[in-house]
Amino acid sequence: MNYYYDCLLNWNEQEAYEFYEWNDYDYLELIKKIPLVKVKHKVLLDFIQNSVKVDKEFLEMIKDKTLVSDKKNFKRIEYASLFTDTKNVIALEFNEEGLSISRSNLLIDDDLNILEVIYGIKETTFNYEIIKKIEMNQTLRQEKEAKKLILLEINNLCQNKEIDKLKYLYYEYKKENINDIDYIYEQIKSDLERKIDQDILKLYHIIKLSYHKV
Repeated sequence: MNYYYDCLLNWNEQEAYEFYEWNDYDYLELIKKIPLVKVKHKVLLDFIQNSVKVDKEFLEMIKDKTLVSDKKNFKRIEYASLFTDTKNVIALEFNEEGLSISRSNLLIDDDLNILEVIYGIKETTFNYEIIKKIEMNQTLRQEKEAKKLILLEINNLCQNKEIDKLKYLYYEYKKENINDIDYIYEQIKSDLERKIDQDILKLYHIIKLSYHKV
């Protein structure tokens, strides 16, 4: 069994976030030791794009082999492993039935380190089945969160009849003095349906700052 040491993982039940989408509030695990398995390119694609179920023999091979640093203590993840085809890497965690239950990408330095050492390692073969396709989101995580916050804010302002604040936000956003609240609401909502731009990002930051006043 081959291992990789000292890496950060950001587990997610569905799509694995790219390292540049990790947020400060994400719960990152410091992995001290984790199995490293080399597979064929098709296998890795299947693991990246789908929820999968691996066989019992593979589960036994990786059982209790992943060590996590938890402050001053160490704990084990029962079934987890890194998989690579020499071009890409993904971490998967499985339940006791072999179903993948969470996944993570790695930081770029760890990706590169693994791709450097993996060439001398033999491929591991094992049986697995594809359960269902993972919906890959083409929108960046931060973009989705920004739009969600803006929509939540304008909904709350309308419901609570905070007209002055809504007009203020719209002025900062569009540099227009508009008194028609319905127009403001529909205009912002319509803008959120298009690709995010600097104006929408500005509105997002203004809303965030409004909740962090000293």
